[in-house]
Amino acid sequence: MATNVDAASEMSSLKLCLDQAQLSYRDASLKSRREIVILKRLIIRMAVACRGLDADLDKQLETLRADLEQNKDISKIVPHLAQVERLLLRQPPTDSTMTRLSDLIRQSSESLKRIPALPVQLKRDLHDLLAHSPKSINQSHCQITELFSLYDRALKLLTVPVSVDRTSRARNDDLLRKLCSELQQLITELDAEGEAGAQLMAIRHQLLESVEPLMLVEHALDVLRLAMDNFVHERRYSQKFLDVLSGELAALEQTTRQASEQGQTLSQHRSELTTELSQLSDRFHFGLAQHANLEQWRSTAQQLDISLKQLVERQRALESRDLTLVEQLQYHQSRAEQLYQQTRDQHRQIEDLQRRIFLDPLTRVYNRAAFQDRLEHEYRRWIRYQHPLCLAVLNLDHFDDLNERYGFVAGDKVLKIIARTLRQHLRDTDFVARVQNDEFMLILPDVHETERQRRLTEIREAISQLPFRFRDKNVTVTASVGATLFDDSDHPSTVIERSQKALSSAKHAGRNHLIWIA
Repeated sequence: MATNVDAASEMSSLKLCLDQAQLSYRDASLKSRREIVILKRLIIRMAVACRGLDADLDKQLETLRADLEQNKDISKIVPHLAQVERLLLRQPPTDSTMTRLSDLIRQSSESLKRIPALPVQLKRDLHDLLAHSPKSINQSHCQITELFSLYDRALKLLTVPVSVDRTSRARNDDLLRKLCSELQQLITELDAEGEAGAQLMAIRHQLLESVEPLMLVEHALDVLRLAMDNFVHERRYSQKFLDVLSGELAALEQTTRQASEQGQTLSQHRSELTTELSQLSDRFHFGLAQHANLEQWRSTAQQLDISLKQLVERQRALESRDLTLVEQLQYHQSRAEQLYQQTRDQHRQIEDLQRRIFLDPLTRVYNRAAFQDRLEHEYRRWIRYQHPLCLAVLNLDHFDDLNERYGFVAGDKVLKIIARTLRQHLRDTDFVARVQNDEFMLILPDVHETERQRRLTEIREAISQLPFRFRDKNVTVTASVGATLFDDSDHPSTVIERSQKALSSAKHAGRNHLIWIA
C-alpha cells in the first residue's frame, strides 16, 4: 500500500516537471521565433541600406535573407553571418568616404560656379545647398542629388538652340552688369538729399540685384529725372538768392548815391556858410577899426548880430542834416554787412556742395571725380620733381557673392568699415577714393619701396582680419591689390591700365594677394 502511494506521488512530481518543461520550451520557442523575426527584419534593412556598396556583400545578404525566410537552422546561417561581417569590415571607413564625397561636392560646385552667365537664382540655390555640411553619407547622397539637379538646370541653359548666340548673350550680360555698376556709382556721386535721395538709394539697392535690360533703362531714366530735378532745385535756389541779393544791392546803390548827393550838397552849403562867416568877420573887424565911438556903430553891429544868428541857425540845420546822413550811412553799412554775411553763407554752402560732390556719400572717402582731379595734380608734381609716385587699386574678393548671400545692407556695412580701415592706414598726404562698387584707388606719393610694400601689405592683412558677422555667421572678407609706379614717359591712363593688370594677376593668383607690375 505504501509502495503505491510513493509511486503516485512520484508520478505527480514527474507530471509537474513535464508541464514546467513544456511551458519553458514553449516560451523558448516563442522567444526564438521573435528573435528570428527581428533578425530577419534587421537583415532586410541592412540589405537595403548596404545595397550597391559591394556586389559580394549584396549576394551574401540576399542569401542570408532567403535562409531566414525558409526558417533554416541557425547553425547553417552562422557561416553566412561571418562572411557578411568580413565583407563589411572590408568596406572603407565612413570618415574617409564622407571626406571624399565632400571634396567631390565642393569641386563640382566650383566647376558649376565657373559657368558663364549663371542665373542669379541658380547661384542662390547653389549657395543654399552648400550652406550646410552633410553629417552622414545619406545626407551627402541627398546633397549630390540636388547638385545633379542644379547641373541639369545649368546644362539646359547651355544647350539652347543654335540660333541663339551664347557668346553674344554672355557679352550682353557682362555689359549689363557693367552698366549696373556704373549707374550705382553715378547714384553715389549725386548725393541728393530728402525724398530724391531716398529714391536714388532705393534704385541703387535694386541695381544690386539682377535686373533686366528694360528695367535698367527705366532705372537710368529715373536717375536722370531725379538728377535733373535736383539740378533745377539747386538752380532755382541759387537764382532766388541772386535775385534777392541783386535787389538789395540795387537799393543799397540807390540810397548810397542819394547819400553821396546829399553829402555834396551839405559840403557846398558848409562852404557857402564858411564864406559868409568869413565876410561877416571881416565886416566886424573893419567896423571896429573905423569907428572909435561904438555907439555910432551900434545899428550896424545889431544888423551884423542878426546875420550871425542866422548863420548859427543855418549851421544847426546843417548839423541836423549831417546827423541824418550819418544815420543813413550807418544803416547802409549794417545792410552791407548783412549782405556780406549772406554772401559768405552762400559761399560756404557752395563749398560744402562742392565738397560733397567729390565725396562718396556711403564710405565718406573721395569719389572717382576727385580721384581723377588728384591724380592729375600728382602727375604734374611727378613730372616736375620726379619723386616716387605709387598707384594701387584694391578690389574686394567675392563681394557680389556676399551681397547675394547676406543682402546689400551687409555689403554697405563692409564697404564703410573697409573705407575707414584704409583711412587709418594711410598718411595725410596719401589719397584714397572709391571708384567702383567694391573698388578703391590709392595714391601714395613720396614713399620709398620698402615703406609702400609694407603699407599695402598691412592694409590687405588688416582687411582679412576684420571681424564681420552676418546672420549669426562669422564672415571673412579679403581684398586683392594691384600696384605700380609712374615711370619714364608714363601717362595717368597708362598707369591706371597697368594697375588693373596687376589686380587681375592678383585675382588669378588665388585672391587676397598683392601684385606689383613695373
